Amino acid sequence: MEVLFNEQDLVDSICIYIAVKESIEPQHVEVDLEFHPSLGFAASTLALGRATRLYEQDIIDAVAVYLQDYHQFITDHLQVNLSFSEKDGFTASIQVLNN
Repeated sequence: MEVLFNEQDLVDSICIYIAVKESIEPQHVEVDLEFHPSLGFAASTLALGRATRLYEQDIIDAVAVYLQDYHQFITDHLQVNLSFSEKDGFTASIQVLNN
């Protein structure tokens, strides 16, 4: 099975991920997604005045945590592939592996 995330889904996942780490509500987290051809994916977050930088693996972990906590997926069975295009913006394709 494949699950597709658009840019808002990715932002929501990161908001929840940071909120859990900081013990705050997700609506208190601001996210700015970034893609650099030579450096890959990153996200800058701001939560109650604290800035955090997430890198590609952190974003993948955020998607996995979101799918586990809100949709009961098993994180070890997820393969997350991030992508960026001018047309679609930031997206993720999540393969759900059957084991």
